[in-house]
Amino acid sequence: MFEDFYSTFATVSLTVTGLWMYVASSRFRDWMGDRDHFRRASAISVQLAFPGLMCLFALIDAQNSTLWRVSFGLTSAAAIALLVGLTRRSTGRWYRPNEVGNWIAVVIFAAIGLVAVAPKAIDDIMSAAPRRMEFFLFTLLLLDGLVVAWMMLFEEAQAA
Repeated sequence: MFEDFYSTFATVSLTVTGLWMYVASSRFRDWMGDRDHFRRASAISVQLAFPGLMCLFALIDAQNSTLWRVSFGLTSAAAIALLVGLTRRSTGRWYRPNEVGNWIAVVIFAAIGLVAVAPKAIDDIMSAAPRRMEFFLFTLLLLDGLVVAWMMLFEEAQAA
């Protein structure tokens, strides 16, 4: 069961990341002219790609709980550091959907890290299997990234 989810989700996540990279490459000149805009696009890339990377790490040995716990914890910490760093380095406020979506992603990555570090606590509190909780959080994270990317593209259309 774990292998099926991880392989399917990794494929979906990385495919969507590839599509986002295509959009970003077609808008490269516009977005590089405004470093904050570039940072917003980079934050979306983190939201879309990192869950797929986590799933790929978990596929190395899906039955090894230590591997998924360590890889999910470290990758979540890296994603949080990148998202917060991108926000803090910006010179101005981000477009509201980007800002809200970015902080939602930070919270979801923190929750993924928490489940990875303390899976027993999640089982005790919510009577939910830790890996199923991770599945749910991955899905929310991908949805958040897609919504923020969509809103970012429409924000540009409104500005024009």
